[in-house]
Amino acid sequence: MWSLTDYILQFTPYAELSSELHPVVSIVVTFLVFSVGYLMANSLLNKILRMNKFQPKGKHIYITGGSKGLGKEFAKLMASKGAHVTISARGKGDLDLALEEIKEAAQSRGDYENLKFNVVSADLSKYDDSIRALDEASSKHDERVPDVIICNAGISLPGIFIERPIDEYEKTMQLNYFGALYTTHVNLEAAKRMAQQGVKGKIVMVSSVAGLCGFLGYSSYAPTKHALRGLAECLRHELILYDISVHCYFAGTIDTPSYKEEEKIKPKITKDIEGHNALTPKDAAKALYKGICKGNFFITSDIIGDAMRASALGISPSNNAFFDGLLCGITWLVSRPARWYFDKMVRDSKATYSVVPADNVNRIN
Repeated sequence: MWSLTDYILQFTPYAELSSELHPVVSIVVTFLVFSVGYLMANSLLNKILRMNKFQPKGKHIYITGGSKGLGKEFAKLMASKGAHVTISARGKGDLDLALEEIKEAAQSRGDYENLKFNVVSADLSKYDDSIRALDEASSKHDERVPDVIICNAGISLPGIFIERPIDEYEKTMQLNYFGALYTTHVNLEAAKRMAQQGVKGKIVMVSSVAGLCGFLGYSSYAPTKHALRGLAECLRHELILYDISVHCYFAGTIDTPSYKEEEKIKPKITKDIEGHNALTPKDAAKALYKGICKGNFFITSDIIGDAMRASALGISPSNNAFFDGLLCGITWLVSRPARWYFDKMVRDSKATYSVVPADNVNRIN
């Protein structure tokens, strides 16, 4: 009588070699062959069918925090693909400089003269300013709301939890979370109008890999990015009512001017845990665009972000059920020794960080 293993082997490419290969080895090899075949077929099918769910040409893209870093590079990328672009931030000088780069990115297009590029100076941590900024952006397009809203404005003030003043936590939450909430809420008030106009809008929350995990030094930053994930999950479900799609981008470390300033105050142990690999803003923008084109709800920029995304999905939509399941299993195995190692790094740093300085100054060494 056949065993279950014998029965399974009859359906593998190695059935004739069953007497020479160990059954378990044959099953493992077969699994790998089918896995690689599935991934190749899936990739080929996507290319053949051109499954691009986002065409920027002719769309109005509104980007907060668009004067530097990821926001500016994404604005340039959208302009190069024929989108109308409006960026907002506080600094008028930086906005004007970014505007010139955005225009330059689109100058080689034949329809350049028909494209609209605008800037709005606003403090997006304030509700009234957020309303004014979006109203100004819409006013340049016959009061029509933007097709795509990128909630990108944010700051990071790393430090040891008990050493940092409470106003830093309030400031970070105000811009990172409430800034996105204010901008999005204004758009929600216009959701019915978007539906009436036949606009299938998009809202993108720019979170961070820190929105999927938290560690020493990011107690003021990571919770705000976790909050954005929660908001995105709720809105993804609710805005189905208005044909508005929602995405959440868990970006890895990006080498921006803000990041360089952040490094000056970041505790050394945080730097050691985080590592020193940083994406260029241009590469981060490409990863975001690629994720939107695929229609992914959770978007990441590197394999570490992908692993954390897959292991923290909950009931959120998967990007690829097979790949995410495989990645989740690998992450489950790797996370145990990784967590032990990072915990050990903290324990080994007790002599440096366990005593609070009298002057309450953030220590970076």
